[in-house]
Order: sequence, then C-alpha cells, then structure tokens
Amino acid sequence: MGSYRYETAYASAYAVNGLIDHGALDRMLHNGGDIVLFATPQGQRVSLHFIESALPVYEIRKTLEENGAKGIYTLFLLWSDMMLPQDGQVYRADDWMEALYTLYQGSIYAYDQVDTESFLFPVYFRGESQLRRIEYGTTIRFAQLTCREVRTYLPGLNGAWRVADFGGVHGKAHDPQANAVFSAALSEHYVILGVTPEDDRDTIKRAYRLLARRYHPDLNNSPEAHEQMQRVNEAYQAILGARQD
Repeated sequence: MGSYRYETAYASAYAVNGLIDHGALDRMLHNGGDIVLFATPQGQRVSLHFIESALPVYEIRKTLEENGAKGIYTLFLLWSDMMLPQDGQVYRADDWMEALYTLYQGSIYAYDQVDTESFLFPVYFRGESQLRRIEYGTTIRFAQLTCREVRTYLPGLNGAWRVADFGGVHGKAHDPQANAVFSAALSEHYVILGVTPEDDRDTIKRAYRLLARRYHPDLNNSPEAHEQMQRVNEAYQAILGARQD
C-alpha cells in the first residue's frame, strides 16, 4: 500500500465501495490505494487521485496530460485537514487551488476521516476574484459520477482536459446554493443536510454525522456553530420522523 496515510487508505476504500454499491464502477483496472483506476458501466476510464501533500500546478497539468493521452478522466481528491482552508474562512486561493476549482466548476473535492469512518465532499470556493469564501459541502453522491471535457485558460494550465466529478448532469458539485431547482424542490430540512428524499437512511445518517462533527461546539468555536448545530439536529430529527423506511 506504500507510505500513504491510513486516512487516505480508508477514504480510497470507501470511495471504491461506494462506486460499486451505486453502480458507477464496472471493472477495477488498478488499485494502488492513493491512485485508483476503474472503468464505468459506460466504458469510460476514470482515475481517482487521493492527495495528501503539496500539489503544484505543473503536477496537476502533468497528470491531466498523461491521463488524457490515454483517454482517462481524472479526479483529484484532497485531504481537507492537511491541504484546504477551514470552513467559513475567507482565503486568497493559491494557484493550484484556482486550477482545481476551475476544473471542477467552483469546487475542490476533499476527503476527511473520523476514526474509521470516511467522508467525501465538495469544498466550494465562493466568489469571483482570487479571494474566496470557503464553504464545506456535505457527502457526495457516487451515482452522480460524471465524465466531461473542460477548457481552462490559466497560467500553467491552459488547455482542454478530461475530468471526472460528482456534479451530475448539471456540471456542478452537489450544491443547493448553485442549483435553484434542487433547493426549490425540497423542504428546508433536506437542504440543510444536503440530501434528497430519494437518499437512503445510511446516506442521510452519514450526511448528518459529517455536519455534526463540523459544527459541534467542542470542535468548532465560531459564533455560528451552536446555531448551525441546532439546525442540523432539528433537520435530522424531522427527516427521520417523516420517513417510513
């Protein structure tokens, strides 16, 4: 398994299992833990790269070029605790952050680990300038794995690239703020947790646990954390109370 950390090993295994369970992985082509290559049921080849250390733009470009030459779609997933700004922070994005959120429609995909439980989620970079407000999303939907070609015009990353993400047909990471149709179609409780009525109980519980860890007063000392935690608890109880499964 190499020298990568156990957090990456758990996140990689969770991603593989999630893709299999939701019908997004047809054949495993290579599993090195931090790099996973697989084929989708549609015959597309996707490479997941779990990143836990510095990722300069030239490495992003090199990976995209090498994979693209083979017809492979690339998705970078970053260990949030080590590599990304904190939730709610206003941050001047580094050049490699700008490269990634340009590739993935305004978000960077991340993973986190709590004991033996893994979470994969988008991190949104809100704004139009290099100064961005950071907002952590909730759990991704494996069934929304999508392969697409994007064009970027950034210094060091000017070209057309094959990328994979969990944005679905709309091309956006699961993002109620950016997708008015999603928000209008759901009750406030589902929007707060970032889930839908079609999600199973395990998905809803995982989304709740991720947000509960994020906003728990013992772990988050921001003035808004207590209120956010109350809203998350109320939404979770309301959703469970209304479901029959």
